[in-house]
Amino acid sequence: MRWKILIALLSFALLISNAQGQIYKVKKLKGDAQVRHGARENWQKLTSGDTLRPDDTVILWKDAYIEIETGNSIFKSNGGIILNISDLRRLSKEELLLQLAFEEMRNIPDVKSEGQSAKSTGIYGSEISKKEPKIKEAQNLTHFWVGGVKALFENGFYETASIRAKNLMFKFSELKDNLDLKILVATSLEKIGLYGEAIAEYRKIISGSNDENLNSKLERKISELKSKIASNEDKH
Repeated sequence: MRWKILIALLSFALLISNAQGQIYKVKKLKGDAQVRHGARENWQKLTSGDTLRPDDTVILWKDAYIEIETGNSIFKSNGGIILNISDLRRLSKEELLLQLAFEEMRNIPDVKSEGQSAKSTGIYGSEISKKEPKIKEAQNLTHFWVGGVKALFENGFYETASIRAKNLMFKFSELKDNLDLKILVATSLEKIGLYGEAIAEYRKIISGSNDENLNSKLERKISELKSKIASNEDKH
């Protein structure tokens, strides 16, 4: 299993190598925000007009607002988020499935310890932590990471939103069974057109839920997706 993780990591590095030189620009900023460059522990004040690179991490405090130019689009978000700039990118379905497969491997009990040590700032930006040193008394910022994932989803970055959501559920024990993140993953896959994978995620939610209303809704969703799959097969 160790060699599979190594291959996945090497593949990820190749996938993002072309994006490392990309520069993002803060087009608009209101309120308090800070940026960390790479794996550095020190945070600096972020201002409108600043440029950002894929290895940067941004924290936007509550009551703030930001707009980041990402090439052909503008990422917009209110405060209460932590965002790895490397997540502001599009992936092909093949690239997405590869990274999701890696997240699944890391959740297998006998490779969890290996997955924990398989860190790459190139893939995920700076290492995720509940407590970011020297920031607002190092409060627990898990909910800021969740806010960042939701902002990615709302801006249409479905691929990286689903990957980041999986990563958060792996990293933080309190998010392991987070329903919002699980539904976000399934919905992201559905929006991308990966209906079979979305069905698998919806089924995982149903298997762990005692909410009959939720399960009923998800069963209907699964039926709809099965119909779409059948329709696509008929076209081919």
